[in-house]
Amino acid sequence: MAGRTSYRWIWIDPIIITFTGLMSCLSVIMSLFDGSGVKQHWCARTWARFILWISKARVTTVGLEHIPPGRPCVFASNHQSFFDIWTLLAHLPVQFRFAAKESLFRVPFLGWHLRRSGNIPVHRGEPRKALRSIRDGARKIAGGVSVLVFPEGQRNPEGVILPFKKGVLLIAIYAQAPVVPIAIAGSRFLLPKTSMRIQPGDIHMTILPPIETAGLTARDAEDLAERVRAAMLSVYTQPEPAPHDA
Repeated sequence: MAGRTSYRWIWIDPIIITFTGLMSCLSVIMSLFDGSGVKQHWCARTWARFILWISKARVTTVGLEHIPPGRPCVFASNHQSFFDIWTLLAHLPVQFRFAAKESLFRVPFLGWHLRRSGNIPVHRGEPRKALRSIRDGARKIAGGVSVLVFPEGQRNPEGVILPFKKGVLLIAIYAQAPVVPIAIAGSRFLLPKTSMRIQPGDIHMTILPPIETAGLTARDAEDLAERVRAAMLSVYTQPEPAPHDA
């Protein structure tokens, strides 16, 4: 049993890569007929659900009642693994767009989908372009679509939540939209940052009550980042890796 599990990635990885290419191309084609990004988001959600299924990722989600009904917001999640992205796409039952690092938009297939579906490239180290990204995110929210950010700024495989970069949370302040913290645990065991070998296991996603930004200004960004991080830490637990099943 253990031997079979150790080598599952040999056949799972090519299937996932192929399916990623297919769904990305379908998303780009759909973008020719749908400028809203709704159909492209359906493609992304279908892609994510398939990957979770074939990888035998068991996701437990609590706190869906904390998502503001009928009100766009900024979702802020910690980031351990690519499985965070698939978990969020598959289990957040609302339309949203990612604010993601600009380099991802240059990746073949994936980058095409990101750009054509209205996701927001975040430029690091370039203040003028970074401000443009923040304003683009605020416009998305004003148009009725939520935005998802990873305030740590990078995947962190160590099982802790890193200090937040306040810049991306300016999107919420500019839009005067609530921030909904999301704590994800366990994903780092299914696909470590330094590996491409997918393993089955458990992921826990906790959605926390929204934090309002009404009346806040750019000067409050650091305090907002600390409040959002503190909310995640209040519930965050890192489970031990589950025994691998074939």
